[in-house]
Amino acid sequence: MTDYAEEQQNELEALESIYPDEFTALGDKEFTITISPEEQNEDVPLTLSLHVKFTPCYPDELPEYDFEVTQGTLTDAQQERIMNALKTAGDESLGMAMIFTMASFMKDELNEIVMDSQRSQREAEEEKRRKEEEAEMAKFRGTKVTIERFMEWKKKFDKEMAAKEDQEKIQRAKELKNKLTGRQLFEQDRTLALSDAKYMEDGDVSVDVSLFEKEERIESDEEGDNSDAVWKRFEDED
Repeated sequence: MTDYAEEQQNELEALESIYPDEFTALGDKEFTITISPEEQNEDVPLTLSLHVKFTPCYPDELPEYDFEVTQGTLTDAQQERIMNALKTAGDESLGMAMIFTMASFMKDELNEIVMDSQRSQREAEEEKRRKEEEAEMAKFRGTKVTIERFMEWKKKFDKEMAAKEDQEKIQRAKELKNKLTGRQLFEQDRTLALSDAKYMEDGDVSVDVSLFEKEERIESDEEGDNSDAVWKRFEDED
């Protein structure tokens, strides 16, 4: 008759020797073992805790077991991989001490998961770098120009330039409309001159008004020429 209690006690003592820092007793037949991967990722550390409780007929039957993630995260698929590894180890070890085998299978699977994650991270970084390089090279290559693409661009460009030119013409017309002509400026100056002449007459000061009239003719001719030149240029642009 198998002495299950003795076998279980012997296995517990062996596990405490194998895992001096990782083994934690929770009772006479219950304990946890901390499992970490061989190469821990410093940026994203990952640690698991294997929880085991011996059943009365262990090792002729599987113990109660599960695990939890004590540091880091695992996807549902990754957790399922570890549970499958534990079950495989237990099924293959029925009738003998199996906790060390289960912990070893669990550690191996965890190592694979970490390596897969690191590989995926490297591939993602390489893909990102490749896309950045392609985008940088595209700046120098430019866009291949076809006749259709050029004609489409030219049509759009001509339309934008025509609209811009029309807007400039409208603005210039407004400025010319609001600006006093040379004759208008002269009329204002002439009014002031006549007013000054009358004032001087009242003060018994003689003023030769013909000088203002002569200046009027000269400035009128100059302003007329300038005004004609502006309108001629505007008409040419139209």
